[in-house]
Amino acid sequence: MDILKRLIRSYNDKGSCMLQKEHFFGLFLAGLVFYGCSTSKDGLLRREYHTLTTKYNVLFNGKEAFTVGTAILKQAHEDNFYELLPLEPISLLGEDINAPTLVPGFARAEEKAVKAIQKHSMNIEGEQRNRKIDEAYLLLGKARYFDRRFFPALEAFNFLLESEADYKTYVEGRIWRERTNMRLNNNALAIQNLKGLADELSTKNKFFAFANATVGEAYLNQQETDSALYYIKRAATHNRKKKQRGRYLFVAAQLFEQKGNSDSAQWAYDAILALKRKSPRNLFVNAKIRSQLHVADSAEVVEHLEKMLQNYENEPYLHHIYRGLGQFYRQKGNDSAAIAAYSKSLRSPGVDPHTQKANYTDLADYMFEKGAYVAAGAYLDSLIPLYEANSLMAKRLNRKRENLAEVLLFETQKKATDSVLALLKISPAAQIAFFTTALERQKEEALKQVANQTSKSSTSFFRREKQAFYFYNPNLLVQGKQDFLARWGTRPNVDNWRTSADLKQVLEQADTTTIAQETQEIEIITPEALAAKLPKNKAERDSLNLLNQNAYLRLGLIYKEKFDEKDLAIWHLETYLERSGSSEERSEALYHLFKLYENDDPKQAQKYNEALLKEHPESAFAKFLSDPQNYDASGLQTPERLFMRAYSLFEKQEFTAVLEALETMEVLLSGSTLAPKVALLKANTLGRLQGVAVWKEELAQVAKAYSSLEVGKYAETLLSQIEASQNLKEKGPVFKNYKWIFPFDRTQKNQRELFENSLRATLIESQSKWRVSVDPYDAETTFVVVHGIFDPEDIEIWLQKTAKHTKDLKEQNNFVALGSVYRDYQKNKSWKKSN
Repeated sequence: MDILKRLIRSYNDKGSCMLQKEHFFGLFLAGLVFYGCSTSKDGLLRREYHTLTTKYNVLFNGKEAFTVGTAILKQAHEDNFYELLPLEPISLLGEDINAPTLVPGFARAEEKAVKAIQKHSMNIEGEQRNRKIDEAYLLLGKARYFDRRFFPALEAFNFLLESEADYKTYVEGRIWRERTNMRLNNNALAIQNLKGLADELSTKNKFFAFANATVGEAYLNQQETDSALYYIKRAATHNRKKKQRGRYLFVAAQLFEQKGNSDSAQWAYDAILALKRKSPRNLFVNAKIRSQLHVADSAEVVEHLEKMLQNYENEPYLHHIYRGLGQFYRQKGNDSAAIAAYSKSLRSPGVDPHTQKANYTDLADYMFEKGAYVAAGAYLDSLIPLYEANSLMAKRLNRKRENLAEVLLFETQKKATDSVLALLKISPAAQIAFFTTALERQKEEALKQVANQTSKSSTSFFRREKQAFYFYNPNLLVQGKQDFLARWGTRPNVDNWRTSADLKQVLEQADTTTIAQETQEIEIITPEALAAKLPKNKAERDSLNLLNQNAYLRLGLIYKEKFDEKDLAIWHLETYLERSGSSEERSEALYHLFKLYENDDPKQAQKYNEALLKEHPESAFAKFLSDPQNYDASGLQTPERLFMRAYSLFEKQEFTAVLEALETMEVLLSGSTLAPKVALLKANTLGRLQGVAVWKEELAQVAKAYSSLEVGKYAETLLSQIEASQNLKEKGPVFKNYKWIFPFDRTQKNQRELFENSLRATLIESQSKWRVSVDPYDAETTFVVVHGIFDPEDIEIWLQKTAKHTKDLKEQNNFVALGSVYRDYQKNKSWKKSN
C-alpha cells in the first residue's frame, strides 16, 4: 500500500512538471513568433522568417498568378508569318496605356508583390535585409508591364535598380526596364541603357540571349536592320531555350530575306529544321516551306511540299503549306495553279485570319492586274471584314472597293440580262431542257460538297465514324434534303403537302396565322416553274432590253474613264450600239468610241465622228466636236472644280447658267465618277426651271441609270417623296401672306438690276419691314418679289407715302398673288397660263 502511494505521488509530481514545461514551451514559441514578425529590427531569425514567408507564401502565389496570365496571352497570340515576327510572342491587345488588360492573373500577381513589400520588407538603416524583396519588385514591374500600365511598371523597375539587388535580379530588372521603355517608344534610350550590358555579358549567362534580343528589337523599332540583325543573330546562336532560339532564328531569316541575302536566310531556316521537335511546330513548318522556296529545282520543291501535305502532323498547318505552293507557282508564272493553291489554303480547316488576309490580298491584286474586276471585288468583299472597321487598312480597302462599285453593279446587271435575253431567243422546249440540266448540275454540286465533307471527316487520323441510322447521319440527311428539294421544291410543313389543291384546302381551313404565312407562297422548283418566270409580254422584254443596253453603255464608259481598259471599253460600247435603236444616249457612245480610236485608228474614229454628226447633230457631243471652242474649259484643271463651279451657280439660283455649264460638263465628265452627280444636278436644275412634272421625269432617268449607286438611290427616294406629297401639294391652313411680283424677261437683265436696287433703297428709306428677292421663274423670265405683305391695301398706302420715289415703280408690270398661289406658280409653272 505504501509502495502504491509513493508511485502515485511520484507520477503526479512528474505530470505537474511536464505540464509546466509544455506551458513554458508554448509561451516561448508565441513570444518567438511575435518577436520574429517585427521588420524594424535585424536578426538572423527575423531575416529567415520573412525571407521564407515571402518566398513560399506570398511570392509563390504571385508568380503562379503571373504564369497563368502570361500563358493566356501566349495562347491568344497568333503569329503572322507573312510579316516580320515579333521577338516577344505575346500580344498586349492593342497596348493602350490608359486601359488595363482583361487577362486575369496580373492584378493578383501585383497584389501579392505589393503585399510582400508592405508586410515583409526589412529596410534597416538603408539596407534591405529580406533577400526576396528584390524579386517582389521585379514581379511587380512585370505584372504591371503585362497589364499595359507601363509608367507604373517603369517606376517599379527603377526602384529595383536603385536598391542593392543581387546580380541576377539586377540584370533581369535592367532588361525589363528597357523593354518597358520600348513600349513607351523610347527606343534610343533603351539601346543606350542596355547595349553595354548586352556586349559585356558572357555567352553562358542565362540573360545573354534575352538582353541581345531586346537590343535587337529596339533597333528594329528604329528601322536599323543591320544592327538589329547583329544582335538578334547573337541571341539566336547562344540561346539555351530551344523554342526561343527557333523564333530568333526565324526573325533573323526574315531579315536576311529583306536584305536579299538568300544564303544566310537558308542557313537560319536550316538551323531551325535542325532543332526538329524542340522547335515549335508552326515555326518548323513555315521554316521548311520558306527553305523550299529558295531551292532552284521546281520539281523538288513541289515534291517536298506535297509530301508535307501528306504528313498527319501538319494537318493544323495545311493553310500555310498550300499558300507556300501558291507563292511558288506565282513565282514560276503558273497562275492557274497558284489560284488553285490559294483557294485550297482558304478552304483548309485550320486557316487563320493572317493567312486569309494574305491569300485574299494576293488574289485581289492578281485579278486587278488581269482586269477581272468582278472577281477582284468578290475577293475584296471577303478581305474587308477581316480587318477592324476603323483601321487604316479597312479604310483603304473600302475606298478600293468603292471604286469597283459601279463596275460590279453593271457587270452583274449585264450578266443577268444577257442570260435571260439568251433564253428568250430559244424555243420553250429548249428552255425546259436548259433548266432541267441546270437543276441536275445544282444537285450534283450539292452532293459533291457533301461527299467532300464526308471524305475530310473520314481522313482525320485515328477518327472513324460508325454507320448511323438515317436520321442520325448528317450526310444522309443532307442528301435526302437535296433530293426532296430537287423533286418537290419548297413545301410547308403541313399534311397533304403533295398537291397544291390539298394545300389550298389546308390554307382555307387553317385558323392560325402562322400556317397561313408559311404556306402563302408555294415555290415549286421545277424546270417548268422556272421557265414560267421568264418575261412574256412586250413591255417586260423592252424593259429588260433597256436595262441590258444601259449596262453595256455604262460599262464601256467606266472601263474607258476609270480603268483605262481600251479593249473592254470598245467592246462594250460597240455592243451597245448594235443593240440600241435610235436612243439619244447613242451620241455618248459614238463620241467615246471616236475618242478611243482617235490616236490608234483615225479611219475608224472618223467613221464614228460622221455617224455622231449625222444621227445626233443637236447633241452636246456633236456640238463639241463641230465647234470645240465653245466648250473650252481653260482654267478648270480638274473635273471636281468644274462640277463645284456649276453647283455654286445652282446655289445662286442662276439656273440658266447652270444648264450652259452642264452642257459642257456632260461631254468632259462623261463616264467619270462625277457623271452621276452631273445627271442629278441637271435634273434638279430642270425641275426648278420647268416644274415638278419635268423634275419627276429627270429624277426617274437618274434613278434608272444609276439604280445601285448612292446618287440613284437618292433620286429614287426624292421621287417617292414628291409622289407621296401629291406633287408637293400644300397642306394645312392658308395664311394671309401676299407677294408683290415684278416679272422681267431674260433680255432685261440690266433694267432688272437697276429696278431691284432702286426698290431696295426706297424700302430702306421708308423704314419698311418688307424684303426683296430675285427668283428665277423659267429660262426666259425672272421675278423681283417683295415679301412680308399681309394685306394688298398696304401696297397702295405705301405707294402714297413714297410717291416721290415710286413713280417708275407704278409703271413697271406687276401683280399681287397669295403666297400659296405664288408657290404653285413656281412648282407647276402655271403663271403664264393664268395671266
